[in-house]
Amino acid sequence: MANVTITIEGDVEEVVATLRGMAGRALEPSADAPTAAARETAGEETAVTILPEAGTEEGEPTETAAGAAGATWNASYVTTFWRNLSDTARQAMLRVSRSPNHTQKRAQLMHTLRLTQRELSGSLSSQGHSLNRLKRRRGNVDLPRPLIYDRTEDAYVLDSNFAEALRELGMN
Repeated sequence: MANVTITIEGDVEEVVATLRGMAGRALEPSADAPTAAARETAGEETAVTILPEAGTEEGEPTETAAGAAGATWNASYVTTFWRNLSDTARQAMLRVSRSPNHTQKRAQLMHTLRLTQRELSGSLSSQGHSLNRLKRRRGNVDLPRPLIYDRTEDAYVLDSNFAEALRELGMN
């Protein structure tokens, strides 16, 4: 097992916020941990316990289709998200947004963009990076991935709220 040591300096609230961002999920102090005020007065270092979410194995990622808070894509979120996407991912999303039902067969999208399957998949991985940045900047908002691959249909499907926000922004 790998050991990683990270030093985070700051007041208790900053440390907890930083750890929340790094963990990608809620942090809960252990039941018998002293309060922040007690730690400060005693001169102890801040200790936070990261607990796995209920119903998951430790370290197992969880994903919800509509986001934990039921957040939906809007023009503001799309603008922030769009800045961190690769150019190819942007082109793919625009192509799919113009398709009927915001759905396009993978082969057709690969042909249109002149990409291999690996190149297309690689460029779309910037979605995850952009979503993580959006969560950090916007208070850990939990939005669904805008463009998903449907294996049964062998097609890419764009979230309808995301497509609507693109239209509102005049980007489709």
